[in-house]
Amino acid sequence: MKTIPSDALRTYGEAVLTACRVPADDAATVIDCLLYANLSGVDSHGIIRLPHYVTRLSNGSIKAQPKVTFGRPRPSFLRVDGDDGLGHAVTKRGIDEAIPVCREQGSVTVAIGNSSHFGMAGYYLRDITAAGFVGLVTTHTDVRIVPYNARKPFAGTNPIAFGFPTEGEPFTLDFATTKVSFGKIALARTENRSIPDDWGFDENGDPTTDPHALEGMQPIATYKGAGLAMVIDLFSSMFSGMPYGPHINRMYEELDAPRKLGHFITMWDIGALVPIDEVRSRMEHYIRELHALPKQDPDEPLYFPGEPEAVRRAERSRTGIPIEPGLLSQLDELGTRLGVDTGLFA
Repeated sequence: MKTIPSDALRTYGEAVLTACRVPADDAATVIDCLLYANLSGVDSHGIIRLPHYVTRLSNGSIKAQPKVTFGRPRPSFLRVDGDDGLGHAVTKRGIDEAIPVCREQGSVTVAIGNSSHFGMAGYYLRDITAAGFVGLVTTHTDVRIVPYNARKPFAGTNPIAFGFPTEGEPFTLDFATTKVSFGKIALARTENRSIPDDWGFDENGDPTTDPHALEGMQPIATYKGAGLAMVIDLFSSMFSGMPYGPHINRMYEELDAPRKLGHFITMWDIGALVPIDEVRSRMEHYIRELHALPKQDPDEPLYFPGEPEAVRRAERSRTGIPIEPGLLSQLDELGTRLGVDTGLFA
């Protein structure tokens, strides 16, 4: 295991993407999102994804320089066509367009189509909550979840994230609808290690500990989690006009075709109802009351949603980001192939 400063990884990652003809601003957004995940301790959505994006950029299933367009069919509805660009950059542009609409209208719904994998959903709540808004962010993925009493998957790991502004770190809840995100499966595959037998199923619908044999995944809360994944799929596909469930391009298996993903984002200007300073103050009181609850284990901290990730970001900003040997080798090879300095991996 090697620990690398985030700034060094940022410089490397942006150089890799610009070598693939991605504009500098978009490259900075993508790498910022990936490193936000790494710094937060969500390594499954971090720099490990970069080689995959480069593969798709190289074969054209992700466009390096998309023509992103916007429509406003109703005063508080925004439609974004990502033109098969990098999902992080497409979504960031959509949020930048949506924030002034939310301030004007009190709320805004953003339907993003023709996009691709956009990384950690909670990343986008940073700008939304900084604007003083409450936010909801969803997306869908290729099918992984096996519904209750089924032997084949029908919905993706489909994450959902909520965020509230506070006087400090925002109160954010970001989770996939599987027991674990598929990114953790991908990480286990990269590192060639086994997984717990309650994470997923093989092609016959039986539990497996082999990440390479995994064909379906367990939802959170059995049938309730599967149902939530389907609802997120409907928000992400029906509002955007994108494919749903079994018809979504498979991220790692169908590399030559665009993903055609949809994202669904809603923002509310809570300050239109309650002064935003009062909201932030009440959120702080809420968090203090939570922290003051009696603990089952006095040696363990009691966190609000989003706080563990904030603690890790502070720590890893000081100490660096740990990179597994398998991924280190991939990143070194990728940089060498693209003519990017890989000295940080030595």
